Amino acid sequence: MHNESFYRSLPLRKGDAMRDWLDAETRVERAAELTEAHQWAEALGELDAAIEINPHDADWHIQRGQILDQLERYEEAIEAYQQAIALSDDHLEVQTLLAMDLIRVERYQEAVDRLEAMAREHPDYEPAYCHRIAAYTRMGRHEQAEEMFYLAQQIEEDCPHCFHHLAESLMCRNQYQQAIHCWERVLHIEPNYPQAAQRIAWAYRMLGDYEKARNAYLQALRQAPGDLDVLAELGDLYIEMGRLESAAGKFEQILELEPDSVRGHVMLGLLLAQGDRLDEAIDHFEKALALDQDHPHVRAHLGEVELRRGHPHTAYHHLSLALEQDPEDTVGLMAMGNCLLEMNRPTEAAGYFEHLLNNEPHLVAAWHNLAICRFLEGQYERGIADCMRALRIEPESTLVLHKLALVLMYLGRWQQAQAMIDRGLAAEPQHPELNELKRQFWWKRVRHTAGRALHGLRKLLARG
Repeated sequence: MHNESFYRSLPLRKGDAMRDWLDAETRVERAAELTEAHQWAEALGELDAAIEINPHDADWHIQRGQILDQLERYEEAIEAYQQAIALSDDHLEVQTLLAMDLIRVERYQEAVDRLEAMAREHPDYEPAYCHRIAAYTRMGRHEQAEEMFYLAQQIEEDCPHCFHHLAESLMCRNQYQQAIHCWERVLHIEPNYPQAAQRIAWAYRMLGDYEKARNAYLQALRQAPGDLDVLAELGDLYIEMGRLESAAGKFEQILELEPDSVRGHVMLGLLLAQGDRLDEAIDHFEKALALDQDHPHVRAHLGEVELRRGHPHTAYHHLSLALEQDPEDTVGLMAMGNCLLEMNRPTEAAGYFEHLLNNEPHLVAAWHNLAICRFLEGQYERGIADCMRALRIEPESTLVLHKLALVLMYLGRWQQAQAMIDRGLAAEPQHPELNELKRQFWWKRVRHTAGRALHGLRKLLARG
């Protein structure tokens, strides 16, 4: 009997089916070895070559679909599974893989229809119910998601995927404690279930229980020590906790593991900027920009820091590009307004603050800055109205109360000014500018009554 090497040594001729068949089988075996080594792209190349020779083997299309899933090329995986189903009558598990990918690419109704058909034909097939929980959750049909959960429970009480999908549905409805209970059940069933501990941490963050969130993130890192997403979320949590050095340590760790992490550079830049290490912050923002020209907010952050460094024209350049890329960039709109104020262009600055407030009407800082624009333009009543809008959102904002007191004093509305000073000091008794204003109040009032000119409003605002 001739062996494989004999057939492979024969010259290639049209119709040499045996040699083609052996070549295809060898490529499939090689693809399996590459798959075990997680060399997905190379494995796919071998399978593609085999399928070109013999496109009628359903198992090869299934294997191809699974590799495409690993590469997150889900639309192509769907086509591979559909081809496998067309070639084979025994395709229940392949139908499940296909439905899962339909959910991943947001073709939810197609997934539901396919899973319903599977359940009609195989009423005791638990995945036909389990994955409908995920589909209905993403469709916002949470009552049906719960119905599928309880139907699945009648078949398999301890399916971790069912509890995971139900937890996601509960999170969408802000039922964080119930979601945590479900994910804890997931980990009881399968201690290393991917992302369960990370999801628990996120739910605790939503509840404001930062210490439990931190412990859950640490548990997730014990399961997957180099998980960059978990490290980044833990860094974000430390920022929320006010532990900025710990946060910086996490983003530095991300950059050690992946020097080209755009998120790592951006977050470390923000932390450095918050600590007034502006030159180092610029360095990280520029690295992030070199890695991804279109990453959201990077140019806006760069412009913001350049403005703080005293370079308004450089800041204006970066901010113009940021807003050209995304006209609704919140960071860019605020920074551009501040930049134009710095360049003594209050009318233009007001336009950016107004645009920002159309999108984010609860931003106290934007109302405050818009008021400054009005005051500098001599539109005092409009500026006072903007301050009052800000105070309806944050009644104890000493920043706003201080500016409002200054302007009311300038206008000679002493009783109202006194009320703003008292209100601010009630909120923050040691506020230095308000205490200074209180100390000077009667002297300034006497000067005003005597007809002496106060300092110009621009000087007062600048001092504030």
